[in-house]
Amino acid sequence: MKVTGQAPEKRSNLHLNVASALGSRIVGGEFPVGQLIPTEAELGASFGVSRTVVREAVKLLVSKGLLRTGSGIGTWVPDVSEWNFLDPMVFAWVQASENSEAVIRQLFAFRSAVEPAAAAEAARNATVAQLYAIESALETMSSAKDDFAQWIEGDVAFHTAIYIASNNVFMAPLANVFRQYFQMSFRVSSSNQHHQHCLQEHYDVFKAIRDRKPEKASRAVKVLLENANADACEVLAEAHRTN
Repeated sequence: MKVTGQAPEKRSNLHLNVASALGSRIVGGEFPVGQLIPTEAELGASFGVSRTVVREAVKLLVSKGLLRTGSGIGTWVPDVSEWNFLDPMVFAWVQASENSEAVIRQLFAFRSAVEPAAAAEAARNATVAQLYAIESALETMSSAKDDFAQWIEGDVAFHTAIYIASNNVFMAPLANVFRQYFQMSFRVSSSNQHHQHCLQEHYDVFKAIRDRKPEKASRAVKVLLENANADACEVLAEAHRTN
């Protein structure tokens, strides 16, 4: 796979092209965990670039946790626990890979552990402006009807607003960190069947937060996530049956 032939002004981006190609192959499993990747010379010949370009690409992937290097050993793929899944480039590779389904399942597991607590904190700490932000997102979802893009926009805004309304210095930043993964998972879980019960479940969450009832808010989020996870599993299973 060669990346030569770029216009002169784009030559400085060659290492990004190589890093993207390698990153996609790592995330896609072509280079399994623990495996040494080809040498600089081999990669340079494969991509049609200099060893300097390969070195810069590898350095970029090392910074994202997808590669590790050792003197006299070579360069290899470290354990998945070292990968920076929150990096925008890594996210793009995950989204395009066949492993996105597994990541969505893990995201639901994470959210099930954290989001009920965030909702409870929002019920305790949300400002009036933050309550309006949650309600506004709910209205966006309600008015979406068959506009799938608007529904996703409102859904992401709703859950983002809950994390922010927690006013917890550790929870609130998660809103923006996970925004892209929310979008990816909501595109799967937001099926037509999901819409039938989902809007009411979101309203129940908002009402509990607005009424300052932390335990009720936590329970409402748990119900919402359990049903969303079930819908996502059904959609993914149907996709497997039709493929």
